[in-house]
Amino acid sequence: MTLRTRLAVGAAVAVAVTVIAASLSAFLVTRARLLSDVDQSLQQQVEKVLHDGRAERIPRGPFRGGDRFGGPQFASQVITASGVLDGASPLPGDLPVTARDKAVAAGTEPDYFWDANINGVPVRGLTARLGPVLADGTGAAYEVARPIDEVRSVLSGLGIILLVVAGAGIALGAGLGWFISGRALRPVAMFTDETEDLADAGDLSRRLTEGGDDEIGRLARVFNATLDQLEASADAQRRLVADASHELRTPLASLRANIEVLQQAGSLPPEEHGALLRDVVQQTDELTALVTDIVHAGENANMPEEVQDVRLDDLVAASIERTRRLTPGITVLQDLSETVVDGVPERLARLVANLLDNAVKWTPADRPIEVRLHDRTLTVRDHGPGFATDDLPHVFDRFYRSPAARGMPGSGLGLSIVRQVADIHGAAVSAGNADGGGAVMTVVFPPLSEFDDN
Repeated sequence: MTLRTRLAVGAAVAVAVTVIAASLSAFLVTRARLLSDVDQSLQQQVEKVLHDGRAERIPRGPFRGGDRFGGPQFASQVITASGVLDGASPLPGDLPVTARDKAVAAGTEPDYFWDANINGVPVRGLTARLGPVLADGTGAAYEVARPIDEVRSVLSGLGIILLVVAGAGIALGAGLGWFISGRALRPVAMFTDETEDLADAGDLSRRLTEGGDDEIGRLARVFNATLDQLEASADAQRRLVADASHELRTPLASLRANIEVLQQAGSLPPEEHGALLRDVVQQTDELTALVTDIVHAGENANMPEEVQDVRLDDLVAASIERTRRLTPGITVLQDLSETVVDGVPERLARLVANLLDNAVKWTPADRPIEVRLHDRTLTVRDHGPGFATDDLPHVFDRFYRSPAARGMPGSGLGLSIVRQVADIHGAAVSAGNADGGGAVMTVVFPPLSEFDDN
């Protein structure tokens, strides 16, 4: 069932419930009003008898078979605890006398209205106690009835009219629901057609028509924003592949050349043969490091699900110990305060390790690296030459290497990975030159209450 059909059926059901409830209420109210008028006329008859005070003067007025009350409008009789007052044999059309009627005459039951069918005529009656009005002081009840065939006729006609009106209302509601839902869902149909065309075309540069400020317009804007992010992600992926291909080409070519030379190892002096082997091992290590950096750079920038509270000071201390172990000649000075951040330990460890590796690359052997963590701010300072003015805007670009760094090991991805990890943790990263020389890298982490994992 289509959305339009569901809306039309929903509208028809809502109209049907409303119309049926209104019709049923109108029918019941009319029926109650008509019967109330009948009951009032019956009570007036009883009041006349009470005013007269002599129950013996009330003639019996049976319903004659088939004449539809050809005589008096009301038929009546007086009942005692033993039966009809005059004790006459029942005639066709006499009002029924029940045990309850006799109990009313005896004063053990209250007055009540009743319905019956006499000689094919629907009647409504009232049995009311008259009290001790007989000559001998015996209590009696007055039973009076009148036909209600005109009430039945009115209610029957009203029922037919209400059924016709209800049916027409339901049909009209369904038709209007179908028409209005079609008009209301036209923007949805257009939106669906546009998204299907866009999906078939596979062109991420296309955008949907945003329209107004209604729900469809908002949905289109959100969808377009999603396409913007998807297009940016695809472009970044293409640039990463292109840059990685370019960066891998040179070390692979150099490695291939050395291997080809090693194939002629028999004609090389032992010294050159050993140097070539060392070059191959070094190039293999550099190629492995480059591939590792490319893998880290290509990771999804969205925060994974395993976000947790991380003791950043402990993580930084472990990274410093690793650096000391891998580079024995380097001195690392640390000043760390207890700091807890929300994040992924593995990625934060990569951020700190890359900052330390960059500092190790530029720090002379006789100068220390200074690491400080206070007020949710991590700073790593080296005592190298610092950043050139032209290099500062490109420090965090992928595969960017300054002229001074092109003869040194590295892929140009380390600091770009630092920025990527900082971004997904809601942190701000910056690079600059320290007073007295050397470069300083700063990462400012947000408070726990302000961290946004979106």
